[in-house]
Amino acid sequence: MGSSDGPTITYYGNWKCPYCAEFSTGTLGDFVTDYVENGNVNIQFRALAYINGEPFLGADSPRAARAGLAVWNVNPETYWRYHEHVFANQPPEGETWATAEKLLSFAESAGVGDLDRVREQLDEGMYESEVQNTTDAAASAGVSGTPTLVIDGETVNPLSDESRARTLIEGLTDAS
Repeated sequence: MGSSDGPTITYYGNWKCPYCAEFSTGTLGDFVTDYVENGNVNIQFRALAYINGEPFLGADSPRAARAGLAVWNVNPETYWRYHEHVFANQPPEGETWATAEKLLSFAESAGVGDLDRVREQLDEGMYESEVQNTTDAAASAGVSGTPTLVIDGETVNPLSDESRARTLIEGLTDAS
């Protein structure tokens, strides 16, 4: 998200994490207003589906991560609307809900186009290597849980320390 040549903040989250839902439907919007819309920074979301080789927050986390990538690759202009819709309507984390049907229902409700291609990509298991690459990148960055922002190499949980996240972002924008 963003359109500037400025620095990028990486938001590691999990589609099933209730804390990520809280951040994505709350504070993230404030960060977008304060830092992205004015062109100071870009934000990228990376779905953390595995930790230590095991699915994180349930066996369907990898499918939810792949669905997000399918939406991004098939209909990128609707991705952030999909992101917000899924987090705003997230079922309980203990429930197995990230089925192809449920994810496609979310995509349809969010106005994602070409749902047949999204389904095809889910059915084919596309993006598994990308999901694994996110796991590796998160581990290299020191991410062990979600939500976590990586800002200029520093990790911060934006829910437990919003002021530190803002300080890091402002330091990043001052340096660019």
